[in-house]
Order: sequence, then C-alpha cells, then structure tokens
Amino acid sequence: MGSGANHRHKPSLAVIGTGIAGLSAAYLLKDDYQVTVFESQARAGMGAHSVDYTSHGITRRIDIPLRIFCRGYYENLFALYKHIGVEIVTSDHSGIFSDETDRVILHYGNARWGGARLSYLKGRSWLSRAAWTIALQSRQFFARARRDIGRTDLADLSFGDYLQQSGAGHDFVETVLLPMMSVTCTCDYQAVRNYPADIMLEYLTCGIHELGIMSAAKGVDDIVPRMLVDVELRTNSPIAMIEPAGQQLRVVSKSGADQCFDQVVVAAQAQQAASMISGFDERRALLNRIPFERSSMSVHTDQEILPAPVKGLSPVSYHVPQGSNRAEVSVDLIKAIARLSGQQTVFQTWNPMRRIAPNRELARVDFTRPTVTRDSREAVRALRASQNQPGNRLWLCGSYMAEKIPLLEAAVDSSVAVAEHLGAAIPWKAGAPAAA
Repeated sequence: MGSGANHRHKPSLAVIGTGIAGLSAAYLLKDDYQVTVFESQARAGMGAHSVDYTSHGITRRIDIPLRIFCRGYYENLFALYKHIGVEIVTSDHSGIFSDETDRVILHYGNARWGGARLSYLKGRSWLSRAAWTIALQSRQFFARARRDIGRTDLADLSFGDYLQQSGAGHDFVETVLLPMMSVTCTCDYQAVRNYPADIMLEYLTCGIHELGIMSAAKGVDDIVPRMLVDVELRTNSPIAMIEPAGQQLRVVSKSGADQCFDQVVVAAQAQQAASMISGFDERRALLNRIPFERSSMSVHTDQEILPAPVKGLSPVSYHVPQGSNRAEVSVDLIKAIARLSGQQTVFQTWNPMRRIAPNRELARVDFTRPTVTRDSREAVRALRASQNQPGNRLWLCGSYMAEKIPLLEAAVDSSVAVAEHLGAAIPWKAGAPAAA
C-alpha cells in the first residue's frame, strides 16, 4: 500500500483495471504519482480466472487463458519481466491437426538445434502426402512473407487480400494458418482475414517459429504482486463513471463512492472504457469502432476430445472441421507448462465444439478480446492523437491501443506510451525521460 509521507507531495492517479496493461501502467507510474488501482473482481485481474488443480498430492494454479509469448515479438514484455525478476521458461506448443472425423492431417514436433528450433513431421505424417504438401506450402509462405514484410502497401491490404495475392497454398492456409492465428488472436477466421496485412506479417515473421514459445515459470500469481508494490489496490470496485471535475477527473464506483484524481488511466477493454467515460463524446465514438469477439475457454481432464491416445501426441491439438469459422484448440498443460509436470493430464480448450464431460470440467470462462481492422486502426490513431492534446488527463491503455495484434506485448506497449507521456522514466529504455 502506498500511504507514506512522500505520497502527500505526488499528484494523484487512478488506474482502472488490473490486466497486464493496468498493472504495468501502475508499476511504471508509482514513483511519480500516488497510484490507486481499481479492480472490479475480488482479486487482481491477470489471475482473476485462475483455478487450482490437484493431482498426485500436488496443487498448482492454472492460468486462464495461458499467457505465452516469444522473444522476437514481445520486447517490452520481456524487458518488464526481466526488470521485476520474473523467471521465464521455454514451452513446447507443437501441434497435431485433425478434421471433423478426427482423421489426423498433420502432426509435427519441435526440436532444438544449436540455438534454433526446428519442426519435424511426427508419426504417420511422414507417410502422408497431405502433410508433406502442407509442409511445402508453409515453407513457401514464410519465405515469401519474409520478402514481403518491407512492402509499403501492406497497410492498405487486409490479410485476406494478402493471402489471395500471394498465392498462399490453400491446404496450409485452411488447415494450419487460419486455425493457428484464430487461437492466437482469439477470433474467427474472417476476423483474422480482416487484420491489416502488415500487422499480421510482422507477427508471423518475428522469429516465433525459430525461437519458440515461452511462459512465466510460476504463472501470473508470481507476476501480479511484483507490479502492485507501493500502490493502493481496491478490489471489488467496479467503476460506473469517469467525468471531468474542474482540473481533475471524478471516478465514481458502482457503489456510489467517488474520488477525484489528477490523472486517470483507463486500462479496460475498449467497449468497457466507452461505457465508463462521460463528457468525452469523441473518444467514446472512436472506442465504439474497436471490434471484439467473444470466446470460451474450458479447463478439463476429458481425453475423449483428442484424435488419438494422449501418449506420443504433441501438446496442442487442433480440431479443424471443414466449413467451420473457428477451430477447437486443446493444450495438454502437463506437456506444455513445466510447472505442471508430474500431475495427471489436464487440458485447456479454446472454443470447445464437442461435449466435455461435466464431471471432468474444472472451469469454463467466457471472455472478449479486441481485434484489428483497417478502420479500427484509424480510430486508435485518432485516440492516441487526442491524448497528445495539452491538458489531457484521461489516458486509454490496453492491448487495442498499439499497432500490433492485441496480445500481452501490445498491452505493455500502450502502458509504456502512457507512462512516457506522463513523464515517467521507463527503466529498461535507454535515454528515458527524467521523472517529472
């Protein structure tokens, strides 16, 4: 808690929301402001939906959804985690793809060769013409994407336009690329196609396939407390309204309590932020142009949804029914997450299509995530411009506010931008501005 005497001389700042954007904003601004963090749930947000899993006498926390990342794309996230002392470990997310009849189309694994990660066909995929066709089309797609990433017209194309113009192989796109990117972006295939081509290619060529996937060794429960040092946290405090109050902003909770602050950072999703702010009509209109999609995530122990016995399978199973607009993606957490090793098999399934036995389901969570279109990108640019106006006191922060796929990195990028505007020094950036 931050109630020391030195806080009496600091301007006040409220942060609304405790996802990674709100947490990192609070952490970066705590030295220069008296920070109060508001969270609607009973616990700070990154771990709000985590569940305990016990087997073989061992209890571990399972994060919902998984927080995974790669070194090539998540520069600010890596720097933040390193700065606060979060241990990072590698995570195997190789996969198996099957159709609506559970016929395996492609099965691959990952191996390390020197400092690089190599993918190879597993099991009967070695003998499958379809698997070799997909592998060849994948190689051709990524070779062209690396050549095209510097094209100046990519921002004017949707990713769907790019796929069509580039001649990307149909089997690779429909069986592997769209299912993979739909779970990465937590949206349907059409939303993936609607992304600006440059944003999608930046992610796909960042080195994720060579560098591999990583995660925090101890999960979000190790991360959240490290970022809530020297701030006041108020849980069970949903916000009803944020409005101008003279030279400050008034934050009104749904319980009716209110308090005025010198600065307010709204680190909620765009549609939630739009519902909170009053007296900012232009920003509300821009926020309402940010599209989002709903998803469901299940944690369970039902092995019947896998295409084959669990032994020998890669950790991630993609169920790709023909004609569907999404895949069903299950991660074997025991294989993918090191801290869960030694326990009985447990899965996290995104977009469950098939019935999961109720007595094997530990939790099911529904959530929303933003997506990016060329129109929403223009809206976000206008939102960022509005925050550059003299005398601004309302700051929008979240994964939708960066020129990236709305993932953990985009959220931290947005908090870094807000902190820099407010005069805070970013500890991992050379030449950071002096504290205000």
